[in-house]
Amino acid sequence: MLELLIGLAEAILMVPVVMAIILGLIYGLGEVFNVISKVGHRNDRPANERR
Repeated sequence: MLELLIGLAEAILMVPVVMAIILGLIYGLGEVFNVISKVGHRNDRPANERR
């Protein structure tokens, strides 16, 4: 019985950790692709429209 409770506690603790890791990877990949996209479109704007 104690082993089942320990396993349940482990699962309850690991779910948010794994979710945070997955969300962090998604966010990180999004940032990487944003940088790649900005590098690709750097010369598309005319010089008088710079922000």
